[in-house]
Amino acid sequence: MSKIKKKRDKSIFLLGLIIIILAATIVFGYFQLRTDPLTEKLKQGVDYAILFAIAGDQDYRFFEVFLYNPDTHKGAVVFIPGNVGAIIESLKRVDRVDILYKAGNLEEFKRKIEELIGIEIDFTVDLNENGVKDLVDLLGGLELFIPNPVDLIFNNRHILLPSGSVVLDGDKMVDFIAYEDSLESEIDLVARKQKFLQALLKKIGEREAFLLKPVPFKTLKNIFITSFSARSLNSFVAEMKNFVSERLIFQRVLGSRRTVDQQVLLFPHFEGDLLKETVKQTRETIAKLELFSEEEMTITMEILNGTGTNGLARRAANVFQSFGYDIAGISNADNNDYLKTIVIDRKGRLEGAQKVADLIKCSRVYSRLNESVDPTIDVTLILGKDFDGRFCKE
Repeated sequence: MSKIKKKRDKSIFLLGLIIIILAATIVFGYFQLRTDPLTEKLKQGVDYAILFAIAGDQDYRFFEVFLYNPDTHKGAVVFIPGNVGAIIESLKRVDRVDILYKAGNLEEFKRKIEELIGIEIDFTVDLNENGVKDLVDLLGGLELFIPNPVDLIFNNRHILLPSGSVVLDGDKMVDFIAYEDSLESEIDLVARKQKFLQALLKKIGEREAFLLKPVPFKTLKNIFITSFSARSLNSFVAEMKNFVSERLIFQRVLGSRRTVDQQVLLFPHFEGDLLKETVKQTRETIAKLELFSEEEMTITMEILNGTGTNGLARRAANVFQSFGYDIAGISNADNNDYLKTIVIDRKGRLEGAQKVADLIKCSRVYSRLNESVDPTIDVTLILGKDFDGRFCKE
């Protein structure tokens, strides 16, 4: 009887062991075969957004949202300065958005940026100053074009950067994104920081084979404080070799500055609606497969105020600049009694003028090719009294 019991116990033990091994195999197989979120988006051709937090001290802390479409391999960068003003619900006051930034934990900050730009952010990457240095050095430096040499003192540090096409190592790249120059325009300051991310993403794509080797990939994982899983990070690096970096679209937050509690804050135009619409239009643009020449992609406008409302042309210029239009000039029209806004095509490309009109819901579009105007102007916009600063009202 005891022999039978021993055999039964042994059988039960073996059966239990088989079940445990089988369960472990199933679990292991599940984790090995399951698709990570980024790979799934890439397979489906779904665009995604990554929030990059570049976190030096508050003087140069800034944030950039990278929008990417895997079908077209085109992308865009939305620059968000730390001093964007917003209602911070947890503090019950208006403050700068980067007060929510916490190194290594971007969840609360990410939610506020999603609210600001009107889309869901899929992944986050947090890069501190040492992370920037180490990442750039891991990549072998980043190539940039610097139009003018830089020689100045910033935060008790002598910043020296040569002009021309240069390759900057990690230390020099930190200098490049950190310094401030009172003579530099805001547009140039923003462009400089956007160039950093453009060069970074381009180099990740170029060095994809190297980065996916075990040792460099482990180093990359340690540098990136990110919501990427290891599989998603692998997919991201692999996809960047397809990224068409030279066609990257640059966007930024346009708004007005106001002092709140002794801080100068940037409040987005039209209570943030313009920024949301800009991001929406940008996503639609990078989803298009059509190839355009540089001339077709850039429309140069002049904006004329045909009303007695001061500052109306400047407000219109802000709208069109946010969508990437080149504003050659703003001025007054020949009179201030225009009741209706009109859009005039100057180059025989009516479709370009129609796009301008569509952005402000203007129904009056004409071609005037024989008038003597600046030959660089593609479209003339004459604002009428129906224009409220954003749209034409019927």
